Amino acid sequence: LVWLPTHWTSVGEEDPFEKFVRKVREILVGVQLLEVKNYHLLTEEELRQKMNSTLRPIPLKNSTGDYNHLRNSLLPSVLKNLAENQHHESPQNLFEIGRTFTVDLTTETGILEREKVAILLCHETADYTEIRQLVDLLLRIVGLEYQVKELRQPSFIPGRVGEVLVGNEKVGLLGEIHPEVLTRWNITTPVVSAELNLYKLFELIR
Repeated sequence: LVWLPTHWTSVGEEDPFEKFVRKVREILVGVQLLEVKNYHLLTEEELRQKMNSTLRPIPLKNSTGDYNHLRNSLLPSVLKNLAENQHHESPQNLFEIGRTFTVDLTTETGILEREKVAILLCHETADYTEIRQLVDLLLRIVGLEYQVKELRQPSFIPGRVGEVLVGNEKVGLLGEIHPEVLTRWNITTPVVSAELNLYKLFELIR
């Protein structure tokens, strides 16, 4: 008799959250949006002045370059993509799935990291209705009912921006980017956008 050793093999199961993120990506690609990828670092001007925001982003210690602040939103990154690619034909409909960083003293590092998705539609007739319809499609496919509550947010046109809620949970916002913000980015075409917290959406689905 010849003894042969038994070789056990196992296939690693995909992380449930990563599986959810992949589904979101497939939905957005399926409606003809182009995915972009950006670094986590931007300048303070890009995160505050250009976005008409009073929120202070997290600076890197001992950093000597201009790009020395962790982004607290994906929107500035994708607006920067639009500003740098205006020579291309419209529409330019983009999305990014990436990480944001905010101060949270309850965490070990003092920083809360969250995976989000930002969607920006840029063309001459882009409006609030279009971005809401897209968010509606996305959330309906992943199985979530939601509502939109009017919100004041200085990066957006008053009356054309809303907070996205699933039950009582705030999961993001959507609306029309304010003309002052577009001017600061040197963008000459209307832009509507949404930013959703993928981690919260995933937890609510579970």
